[in-house]
Amino acid sequence: MLDIIIKTANKDDFTEAIFLLVDFIVEVPRSQHTRERLATLLGHPVASEELKALLKHFENLVRNYCVGELDADRLRSHFTNLAPDQQGRLLEIVNLRKPEIAQKLIDEVNRREGGVPLVEWFDWNVSWVMGSSSLASFRKQLCTVTLACRDADSRSRTVSFEMDKGQVEETIRQLELIV
Repeated sequence: MLDIIIKTANKDDFTEAIFLLVDFIVEVPRSQHTRERLATLLGHPVASEELKALLKHFENLVRNYCVGELDADRLRSHFTNLAPDQQGRLLEIVNLRKPEIAQKLIDEVNRREGGVPLVEWFDWNVSWVMGSSSLASFRKQLCTVTLACRDADSRSRTVSFEMDKGQVEETIRQLELIV
């Protein structure tokens, strides 16, 4: 088992270092400022192998914890050089930032799956079309769907489309089959 060593000058620096370690996991793109501040807090040169290894191992452990492959005790067991209160603080910060880490993991899976946009929320409405420019007696029920998506590069975009009654019924039928 690999023991990750995090040494800082004081309690506040330790807290900042843990927040920055999590920042380093969730940042896209990763900033040089975060790496420099971490190097300063931890007493490593910016380009050192020790810092690179610490970042890599910390990220792997936190990912495994966030996806449920490690429980809290197993995560703590990789930080035996820390005092129990520091281990607790580390776990507290990781749990606090867990939604951000989960979002980062979802984005990575989305990116690997060929860039299929991830739907964040949707809206829909139903309207009656009561005529057109070419036919006054035209009557049609339409459902307009708006999907707010995030693409593989984490950029927001909106996708809108219309469906007639048959398409809506078929969509509902397909969704029921999935569930």
